[in-house]
Amino acid sequence: MIRKTMRIGEVRTSIKLEPEFWDYLKEVANGRGIRLAALVNEIAATREGKTNLASRLRTFCITHARMRCEALQRELDKLALAGGAEDLLRVLEACPLPCLVLDGELTIRQLNRAFVAWLNLDPAATVGQKLPNIMILRAPGLRELWRALSDGRLARASLSATYVSPGRVRTSHAVAVALSAGGYVVMFETLAGRH
Repeated sequence: MIRKTMRIGEVRTSIKLEPEFWDYLKEVANGRGIRLAALVNEIAATREGKTNLASRLRTFCITHARMRCEALQRELDKLALAGGAEDLLRVLEACPLPCLVLDGELTIRQLNRAFVAWLNLDPAATVGQKLPNIMILRAPGLRELWRALSDGRLARASLSATYVSPGRVRTSHAVAVALSAGGYVVMFETLAGRH
């Protein structure tokens, strides 16, 4: 947990949050071109009554990330239908969520900077590896899930993904979408993590 002190309205307040939430709030503030304290004040102003500010900040992060994920999902669905590979790579690189492009054998073909930063991986050493060799993937009927995506029975599928390395565990919800040209795009919601 990281404690930060800032002025909320006219009162100096100490707020304690996990580093991943502070990182996300900072990213949102930077994206909007405002200071972290200004964003926290905006969020604090939406609180009803005396609700806990730390809880409100966590809720904001999760809601904001989910909305980003849904917007990106809509864009990926459009690209999957159109099959625009160049546009797909631009969208992936602009995406704040960690993303991968996999071939039909679940081999990593592309990854974005957010994925590299999230797991602190060497991109050159990661491309060409199979995703199940890097992460533990879980979903009911996982093998059938990939087949259903590739043959069009599913438009998208949800799974959980866990990355384990010495001293680090990262678990996230992931969404996979089949590409019309074959393969998949996988996006990871990454607010949770333990060091």
